[in-house]
Amino acid sequence: MRLSSILNDFIQADGYLTIEFFIDKYDVSKRTIQSDLSYLTKISNQRGYQLNFRRDYGYLLKITDYDKWNQFVQTLQNDFNLNASQRIQAISCYLIISQDYLTMEYLSEEFKVSLASIKKDMKQVEIWLSNHNLILERKRHYGLIVNGTDSNKRKALLEVYLCDNPYFEQYVKKTVHNFDKISSFVITQIEKENLMINYSELKTVISSLIIISFYALIKLQNTNSFIKTNGTSIEKISIRIKEMIEAYYQVELDESSFEDILELLKNNVRVKEITQIFTDQLQKDIEEFLIETDQIHHTDFSKDETFKKSLIKHVSLLIDRLSKKISYKNSLIKEICVRYPMLFNISIRFSNMLKEKYNVEVTNDEAGFIATHFAAHMEREKQNKLERFNRIAVICSSGGGSAYLIKLQIESIFKKANVEAFSFTQMEEVENYDPDLIFTILPLQKEFSVPVIHIKELLDELDLIQIRQMLQYENCDSFILADTKDTIYSLFRKEFFEYSDANDYMKLIKEMALKIENSEYGQEHYADYVLEREKYMNTIYMNGISIAHPINLCSKKNLVSVTILKNPIHYENKEVRIVFMVCLRKEEDYIHKQITEKLFQFMNHKNQIQKVIKQHTFEDLIVALKEMDGGSV
Repeated sequence: MRLSSILNDFIQADGYLTIEFFIDKYDVSKRTIQSDLSYLTKISNQRGYQLNFRRDYGYLLKITDYDKWNQFVQTLQNDFNLNASQRIQAISCYLIISQDYLTMEYLSEEFKVSLASIKKDMKQVEIWLSNHNLILERKRHYGLIVNGTDSNKRKALLEVYLCDNPYFEQYVKKTVHNFDKISSFVITQIEKENLMINYSELKTVISSLIIISFYALIKLQNTNSFIKTNGTSIEKISIRIKEMIEAYYQVELDESSFEDILELLKNNVRVKEITQIFTDQLQKDIEEFLIETDQIHHTDFSKDETFKKSLIKHVSLLIDRLSKKISYKNSLIKEICVRYPMLFNISIRFSNMLKEKYNVEVTNDEAGFIATHFAAHMEREKQNKLERFNRIAVICSSGGGSAYLIKLQIESIFKKANVEAFSFTQMEEVENYDPDLIFTILPLQKEFSVPVIHIKELLDELDLIQIRQMLQYENCDSFILADTKDTIYSLFRKEFFEYSDANDYMKLIKEMALKIENSEYGQEHYADYVLEREKYMNTIYMNGISIAHPINLCSKKNLVSVTILKNPIHYENKEVRIVFMVCLRKEEDYIHKQITEKLFQFMNHKNQIQKVIKQHTFEDLIVALKEMDGGSV
């Protein structure tokens, strides 16, 4: 499982890699890594590569025969790069689906980590299982086995599957073949019964049915036959899906599995003709909330009639569903939280308003759906702000090919604007053109009363993205494009960078927040607002990255504080390796999305994360972030 990842580390590395690098990354003993490297060195000549060792530097891989190398890599295609948290999940799943007791020695061999590491993992495995209402039983001379209901076991497996755990995902794919026919059947049945389901809900349904099928195939136990009579449309579909799975995979689903299917459809499928509850009071409450939000965040939600109509319709149905204890899962919740942090904070406040006035408990998933309505408005507003520029001048060294190229690129952003290219000698023509926005590659000899954007002669995709972002805000002024790429990095301060041995996530968050509050950057209650946001839903996302921030922006100056952990912290079944804490002035909350977009990009680069954790210096963090801009350091 580990060999392929080690070889991939060598390919991604710019130079030598040390044994200590692999020990830290894979959380295994020195002897285990030495054994792996010894094996890879021994077989290297026959596999088309060389693994060279140099004292004080480490190991360096060189490919000598690409055909042999590619064939060798193919043989390791089932190898996975599991971090500590993923390994906890994978071990838990392996124990859940086991038909018999398993020893720690067996698990050590299966997951290719030391026995000491497995023993250490078992403490976290037991906690993880307990959080899913499952019990890890230890029996002397036999080993380990998981006890609990089949329904709770399936729910635990589903959670891991939805987390895209590579080990478990591959295990499921090997067992459940060609599920497309079942998926198509489900969609057909929903349409046949005149029901509704959105994409996120459908994804949840299909994933759940895959796990139900997988569990039945793994268990292969005889079940007592039971009869369910056709009742509601959802009950009819549940029976048909059960029969389809049984016929297709030659298995029998027990009553518990059927009840899970029935509950699954009840929570994610609904009739098309739903009575909508529109009341004057609900519209009034939403209107008041939007006006207050506009005053706080300098937005104009209350003026967007299309947005308000869509939000009122969604909320009226939401209140109706929640009053019946029906809520939907949102598979995009993590991405929504990262990409739209301010809007999710607004959604939290909105959810609290609904709870206070309508006595309904809005789940995190449902809050995510509400946030998408606010996000749709914001994206529409940004596009409108781009469209305020009607006459755009592009000034180049000549009116030739490069000018025409830039003109085409600018037109790709401002689709409704009239864009004209000029030579730098044509200042009089530019003035007569009367532009409301100017792009230039040269300093202008004449002043203009419109924004002037200084660009380079050849723009790349990142430049176009940066131009779009900068001009989406109302109070945009002239700027030099090359300088804007350093705007985010200027928010990181070395005095707010730490390499910590903390082992309590919430305590660490509080300490970081208080340090900011008591500095020239923070304001009173900053720490309280950060803790309030974490209490509602923690800000730990992919690959151990946390982006903590207050539920209400309140700062004197903008800042991003960073703490890299010497050892990972496990909190609410998530692993934390690096904490970024955002501190922004209220009137500059638009920067929040730019920061989180950059960090979202970072958290999807495991190699960059590992490099930062390993080197753990402020300079290396900034370099790693800038490298994702195309190597501009």
